Amino acid sequence: MNDDLLNQQDMKKEEPKQEWLLTYADMMTLLFAFFVMMYSMSSPDPVKMSQIQDAMQKEAGKEGTIQSQNEIKQEFEEIVEKLDIVNVANVIEDPRGVALEMDGDICFSSGSTNIKPKLKAVLNTAAENILSNTKDYRMVIIEGHTDNAPIPEQLKKIYPTNWELSAARASNVVNYLIKKSVNSGRLQASGYADRWPAGVSWYDVRSGKVNDKIIREQNATKSQMQKNRRIKIVFTNN
Repeated sequence: MNDDLLNQQDMKKEEPKQEWLLTYADMMTLLFAFFVMMYSMSSPDPVKMSQIQDAMQKEAGKEGTIQSQNEIKQEFEEIVEKLDIVNVANVIEDPRGVALEMDGDICFSSGSTNIKPKLKAVLNTAAENILSNTKDYRMVIIEGHTDNAPIPEQLKKIYPTNWELSAARASNVVNYLIKKSVNSGRLQASGYADRWPAGVSWYDVRSGKVNDKIIREQNATKSQMQKNRRIKIVFTNN
């Protein structure tokens, strides 16, 4: 009996102490607190969050919260047809998303930044049917483009070059959409002057292939110049 008791006492003495578990538990608690703090200080991408939420809702059999790029394209096409601007507007697929491209003659008068009624009608419909979703955070880029004709002398004090004119036109469109209650955080105004002719791709522009010779060639006729004077609304993928 005494031998059994002594053996049990010896076994207890030989059991290793697991004091490291306390240190391990403290470390895991600190790591958890650290990651919670980092997440609370971070700014999650609202676009990604919206897309994840939309995907989850679709998987659950619920209707998505934001329109797909294909639906945006169809909306633009319906606007073009409804407003009878088929001959002066194009809905195109841009590497950044879907774009509505409109000839400048229906957007602004020569040398002016005042928005014409036809462009206002397009913006009104787009604001109501496409840009009114408060859960959609994808960027909308408004681009102003011109031909290579120099600014008339009487306007140079206001717009020294086509850069200022194209940027002012794009900004006016953005300002108009903001007044129509479109989220200003989604809107971006960009002026390209004559550096992005209608016949040149996005890849050529971004890769720096557009030079003065190409610009002259793309503005050789009145028809080309008319197409280059345009407003472009790009509904981006993110």
